[in-house]
Amino acid sequence: MKNWKTLYEVKGPKSLLEMTAVELKALIDDGADTVVLSFGAIENHGGHLPMGADWFQANILIRCVHEQLTAMGHKSVPGFSVPFGVQTNQFEREGANLFGNVPVSERTFIDMTEDLCLSLSKHGFKRFVLCINHSENHAALHVAAKDLAVRFGLKCVVCDWVPPMNDFWPKVCKNAEHQGHGGEDETSCVMAAVPGLVHLEGCKPYYEEDDGKPVKMGGLHYYGGAVGIYVPVKEDKSPGYIGNPADATVEVGEKCYEAYAKWIAQVADKYLYND
Repeated sequence: MKNWKTLYEVKGPKSLLEMTAVELKALIDDGADTVVLSFGAIENHGGHLPMGADWFQANILIRCVHEQLTAMGHKSVPGFSVPFGVQTNQFEREGANLFGNVPVSERTFIDMTEDLCLSLSKHGFKRFVLCINHSENHAALHVAAKDLAVRFGLKCVVCDWVPPMNDFWPKVCKNAEHQGHGGEDETSCVMAAVPGLVHLEGCKPYYEEDDGKPVKMGGLHYYGGAVGIYVPVKEDKSPGYIGNPADATVEVGEKCYEAYAKWIAQVADKYLYND
């Protein structure tokens, strides 16, 4: 081990995984009854990003949300990011671009989420901020959160920051075109989290051709909440990403985390603290 090199560093306020049980209990006894979780996936992100890209981003996001909640006067704990998510929707990527994916079924994801939240509730957490760092987790996470609320009385909000950021990205990214999976904005966020695991050599821009059939889906061409597509509708010709990851910067990644966390904290402030 003494000859191992450092692959990445962990910075920021401690998450639950980095605390001792004594530290965690002290926070809960002091009134920190809100826990922030985020759900990612082990997923192919092309040749420039690690398989755990969603998880690495989630690790940063939960800390940023915690800081935003603290600034609003709400006591919280950055819980943990969950690396297990459901399969990539094959209408977007298929074949070789699914290589390496380690998904769980929707049913397993729902059960896992409920078990995690119920376990945390036994230690004193009453409010749950459930963030999405893998868009395909959207539907299953909503089912789990509603079940936790209806059957067990837990206060939950599910925060999918992708749709509300659709008008934000063109303001900070170099490319005004939509940056999809592994594009400029996501690559920037991974760079801000684990710069040593990002490899931009040889990355070229890739954008899908317009099929001439525009459909409004809540301001985003997928995962806007209005339409769910669960069929392989086209051949995947992408290099595993959409957009231009070569233009990614740490600065843009930091701005993205700040915007995502601020919006999530606003959602939690509005709905979790109205008692």
